Amino acid sequence: MVPFREFDIDAQRRAYCNAARDRLAEDGPLAAARDRWASLVRTTHGDVFADLDADAPVDRAFVETCYVDFLLDCLLDAFEGNTGVTITNREPGTDTGVNGGALGDLHDRVLPPERGRERVVSAVDAEQLPRVTPALLRDRYTDVVSRDVRLALGEYYTPRGVADLALDALPASVADASVLDPGCGSGVFLTATLDRKRSAWAGSPDGLLDAAASVVGIDVNPVAVKSATLAYCTALFEELDATDRDRFAVPVFLTDALGLTRDDEIEFRGESLDTTFDALVGNPPWIPWERLSERLKDRWRERYVEPLDLQPHGGVAARLGHSNDDVSVPFAWTCVHRYLRTGGTAAFVLKRDLMRGPAGAVLRRLRVGDRSLALADVQDLSALDPFPAVGANTAVYALDADAEPSFPVPATVWTPGDGRADFGSGAAFRESATATATELVPLDPEDATTPWLRADAERAALGSCAHEIRHGLKDDANDVFGLARDDLAQIEPDLVYPYLKSRHVRKWGLTGHDLRLIPQTQAGEDNEAWLREEYPETYDYLRANREALTDRSSSWLDRGPFYSVFGLGEYTWADYKVAWCRLGFKPHFTVVSTREDPDLGAKQAIPGDHYMFVATDDRREAHYLCALLNAAPYQRTLRDLSSNGKASLSKSVVSELALPLPADCPHADRLADLSAEAHDRVAAVDGSSDADPELSAIETEIDRLVEAWLAGDGDVASPELPGE
Repeated sequence: MVPFREFDIDAQRRAYCNAARDRLAEDGPLAAARDRWASLVRTTHGDVFADLDADAPVDRAFVETCYVDFLLDCLLDAFEGNTGVTITNREPGTDTGVNGGALGDLHDRVLPPERGRERVVSAVDAEQLPRVTPALLRDRYTDVVSRDVRLALGEYYTPRGVADLALDALPASVADASVLDPGCGSGVFLTATLDRKRSAWAGSPDGLLDAAASVVGIDVNPVAVKSATLAYCTALFEELDATDRDRFAVPVFLTDALGLTRDDEIEFRGESLDTTFDALVGNPPWIPWERLSERLKDRWRERYVEPLDLQPHGGVAARLGHSNDDVSVPFAWTCVHRYLRTGGTAAFVLKRDLMRGPAGAVLRRLRVGDRSLALADVQDLSALDPFPAVGANTAVYALDADAEPSFPVPATVWTPGDGRADFGSGAAFRESATATATELVPLDPEDATTPWLRADAERAALGSCAHEIRHGLKDDANDVFGLARDDLAQIEPDLVYPYLKSRHVRKWGLTGHDLRLIPQTQAGEDNEAWLREEYPETYDYLRANREALTDRSSSWLDRGPFYSVFGLGEYTWADYKVAWCRLGFKPHFTVVSTREDPDLGAKQAIPGDHYMFVATDDRREAHYLCALLNAAPYQRTLRDLSSNGKASLSKSVVSELALPLPADCPHADRLADLSAEAHDRVAAVDGSSDADPELSAIETEIDRLVEAWLAGDGDVASPELPGE
């Protein structure tokens, strides 16, 4: 709802922005303010302007920011005029001494009051002022500030429905708690918390205004601080309108919550603010590490990385950011360290993909320095789209500080109801979305840092295997059938094939092959006369090694000619095979087809004695099966079946998995596509795939689809990967 009566807001924006650009060209007070503002942004966010597509990116971002600040100033004027209450700290930086953020005294320089401030204030609909919510302010902000500027600043404003969900997930009520949002944005978590305090309040309006001081916001963006200040005031409109007080200070502060770029003492109402809180809530910034300046990253390393154990790697890999694709988890953990009291609680909106993969390693350790964290609840929103501008799956993680972690952890998976989920409020969201209660467990029960999976999905991974599992080729004469390249000169190459040993197969790919002579097309085939006539050099080679071949001990090789092999049939020559090493516990599955060899050309690759495989002539079926077997629920189930990895991946073990036909899995086509992409990616990075973010994204999507399907969420969304 727009808080203006009949008023051309677009014309006002054009007038202000055009005038601001003219004033900037004069190189006067507005240009000086721009330079201070740009310096503040660079200090806190790095040189984000370099990535903006504009001729004068700093000017463009500053003018857009100034206009939003102008509108907020006008709305604060209207609020004060209608309530008779003066907001004593409405300019960002008032309580922290931060320079460069206050723009309020510039607006009358851009446009004279009669064309600017007075005109807008007179158009404000007083009846709508109490309905000026963070959502409305966010919409105004996104209407004005370009998307690339917002993304560069890591600003992904949270819908009220997600904020309500986070507060509901907290292990303890916030009604009587002190609460901090250390990256408060437009104030949605603050207003949601104030609403809960009001619902539980039994005292006077004045008493509630005093109690509201326990709900505190911090942000490094001056416009966000002013926006949250306005939202805070409108959330308390009735109480402020009814009070006799004529002055009110809002506990929303402009500073660096991490104390990296500046470490201000916050003064509030004439006293130093107590910065220890019962609860932390919020949506930490999702700024990519590479956007931060080296200076800022160095400060983070110096102050927090080692004492808080924010980096699970060592050596060269210990450069901060190696295992974090953005700053969100280190930001949240640092705030726990700085602000959360002993035994406090926290709820953060973070990426769902942090449940697995290297980027989530810090989260899954569930420790901040010497403080342990217990995961109390997870709200999985990955099938929905609360942040359409980001394209990342989302979850809410609720935590108990200074408690030992334990599993399973209660979790709720949210999927669309009859239509699109409504994130306008917690109540609207719950009515428009479907909740499935489940539990999370780590892949390795003894190690919480391993990927967290849905327990119900792993149970469903056990069942009937609809595919025949075959054994690789066995010949018991490696010195005869295994060939060096020089041996190719003494035999015909037609019966020589790429051959896979245990060292050659990895997850989603191959690392090479040997050469193998295979003189039959199936086990026991009596083709000696044909071989002697068609391939005389090959036959002479085998005959020269007849004694070694007849001395083989395996009774499986007694059938047929002296050069017989075992584990050979029509399945060996199938166009595609999903293969894995049967020796030891190496649950790496890959699709095998042809291999390009410099001497042989493209020929069918043959799994050796150490391998099991499923054969098919259907490429998509092979990739679908490979995706299932490499998916996290199946990997965990294999570990359980093999006594926690102590037994081999034999046919009897893998046969206990539920491996249905593609027609019985609603995501078979998508899983086949993802497996093919994973194979292409592993081939492209040539062995360095362990920390590859593109492969990690593919595997995350496979895990999510398989978990949801096994858990019975057949209608789960299957979004495209970023960049597709």
